[in-house]
Amino acid sequence: MCGRYTWKKTHNGQFRKLVKDPATPAVPSFNRAPGQSHPAITLNCGSPTWKEMRWGNPKNEQGSGFFPINARSETVAEKPIFRQSFLEKRCLIPADGWFEWQVIEGQKYPHYIFSERNEVFAFAGIWTSGKETESGSSFFSVLTRSAASNILHIHHRAPLALTEKHWENWLKQDIDVQALITQTQCGQPRWSATQVSSRVNSTRNNDSSLLEPYSGKQSLLF
Repeated sequence: MCGRYTWKKTHNGQFRKLVKDPATPAVPSFNRAPGQSHPAITLNCGSPTWKEMRWGNPKNEQGSGFFPINARSETVAEKPIFRQSFLEKRCLIPADGWFEWQVIEGQKYPHYIFSERNEVFAFAGIWTSGKETESGSSFFSVLTRSAASNILHIHHRAPLALTEKHWENWLKQDIDVQALITQTQCGQPRWSATQVSSRVNSTRNNDSSLLEPYSGKQSLLF
């Protein structure tokens, strides 16, 4: 799954080439979390554009409006909660890494996972508009896939990452998205992972030290 991520290089040239608007609606962040607003790229009148959206939406008191933070790429086209968004409202979530917690004997050890070759990528996402969630806001969900073998010991799921050559096709309406997902499964970046400090557990912490390798004893439970 994916519950925290980073996007540090917000002035990356590849995203500027995709979105013609020179302004990037974001500041670098080392600890992006669910419930917060983050920049995403959607298709507006046929052109890629920035759109600020919240990551996931919890159920309200009436039990409606729920939009999970993650959606399984294998079943996203079948689930009623995701189906319409998958067909009509796909988005890109710019990122350069994510955090995952390895559970060992009941203890949670945070790891930072990133591209071994510093490839630029975005998470494949879907979104829903405010009128459908009854809150006036828009929300996105990150698609996930089976984790690559070299990070499988940390967690069995990972975000579906799209490299630059897949970005425009992911946003298009007239595309066989299931075929695209199959193609991207074979073209994922090569991931590296390092254990990091449990400071990342708190969303109040948001600085570059969260990415530094850590091997000492630490408080690991949330």
